[in-house]
Amino acid sequence: MTIPAHFPTEPQQVWKYFHAINQIPRPSKKEDKFREFILNEAALLNLRSHTDEVGNVIVYVPASKGYENHETVIIQNHMDMVTDATPDRVINFNTDPIITLREGDWIKADRTTLGADNGIGCAAALALMHDSSIAHPPLELLFTIDEETGLKGAWGVDASYLKGKKMLNLDTEEWGSLYIGCAGGIDYEFKRTFELTPAKHKSTGAKLIVGGFLGGHSGVDIHEQRGNAIKFLMDWLNTMPSESYQLNEWRGGKAHNIIPRDAFALVNLTNIDIAQKALVEVSSRWKTFMPESDQNFFGKIELLESSFEEVLSDQDKKLATNFLMAFPHGAHAYDLASHKELVALSNNLAISLLVRGQFYLQSSLRFFDRGECVGLENQVVSLANGFGMEFTKNGEYPSWKPVRENQLLDLVAGKYQEIFQKEAKITAIHAGLECGILRDKIGPIDAVSFGPTIMGAHSPQERLLVPTVAPFWNLLLEVLKSL
Repeated sequence: MTIPAHFPTEPQQVWKYFHAINQIPRPSKKEDKFREFILNEAALLNLRSHTDEVGNVIVYVPASKGYENHETVIIQNHMDMVTDATPDRVINFNTDPIITLREGDWIKADRTTLGADNGIGCAAALALMHDSSIAHPPLELLFTIDEETGLKGAWGVDASYLKGKKMLNLDTEEWGSLYIGCAGGIDYEFKRTFELTPAKHKSTGAKLIVGGFLGGHSGVDIHEQRGNAIKFLMDWLNTMPSESYQLNEWRGGKAHNIIPRDAFALVNLTNIDIAQKALVEVSSRWKTFMPESDQNFFGKIELLESSFEEVLSDQDKKLATNFLMAFPHGAHAYDLASHKELVALSNNLAISLLVRGQFYLQSSLRFFDRGECVGLENQVVSLANGFGMEFTKNGEYPSWKPVRENQLLDLVAGKYQEIFQKEAKITAIHAGLECGILRDKIGPIDAVSFGPTIMGAHSPQERLLVPTVAPFWNLLLEVLKSL
């Protein structure tokens, strides 16, 4: 496959495979086509592979000459990508390719997520398969499924098919940093049924639309205090006098790991000017504290041809909006021992729907220390109890607690220093990596995660910094050569 003209030519195989991956639809839970591609590539190279019960793939790459007796190394990535697009971009992520663009030093997508998270790591692993001249020990290339919706693939890994006791994870997004820890997480769902009642008086049907927020990764970007479109919508509704509108529906958010960028509510308005005045008030207030990078948010009122015949009662409307007004969102604690803005505890108010009287909310809690999370966990559960919500815990995954007494870390850090003549930052990330789960499954292993710079992951602003890809690849090769 020909590399597009806007892609760099080196490292050639990495860019070639990254482009190939972008042609393959791979939403979470629908990785079949990408899995088939990996298996076909392995078969063409006469490499042994294994597909486990949940759909993870391991490709076994024999050691290069002279490395036959060296310890096996696991190279780990996930196959799926977050799928999100701007409202004006029509795309079917189940069938359509990702269209890439070049802006200066950045590769991005045409108003969609790029899938560099974790496509560029997968491309590097595939490039390792292809190039027999690379010096390396025996490799187990582990490609997991469904990482983005709860690390389901990692939970399903059968460790009996893995011999490696050292693991390189290629799923981090800040070149120059070596990650030796990640957050754990808990996903909660809240539900309640509200009975719709006949609208009491004549009014104008309207759609209150909120958009333009940056959104982003609910772990990596949560410290930037970016706006949450659902919170803004609730603030707008709460600022309007209760008698000025009747509520029929709302929708906001895309996924548990995306900070909501847009939302809307369907309402009957008794006075459009009141709604507009409330919007101006809330927008002006939010402008005073939103970060400079997230000042392009907007609200607008779209008038409809008819009003809604059924709405929530005033009491239920107040209960539903108050629950979301009170629900926590954002960073709650920081790791004070870190040399960077590292969040230790957070909650993402990710998705909320109120459709035909059915209320739904999904939130994602992240933590480094499970004990520190208990207070926030109790807070959201207490809110649910107080507002009469049913709640379920959908899944919990462990944190990967940093271990600095790590021979693999010493090697990678030493190679980084040797190649680039400066020290790498050794840190942790407030996002879910699969390393914690895999360490629990495989047993005691040394693990380090690194990758090129990716900005705006989990949003249509996702972009890959071109000048960091070649150094990332060179570091990977030098580490493998030394193992």
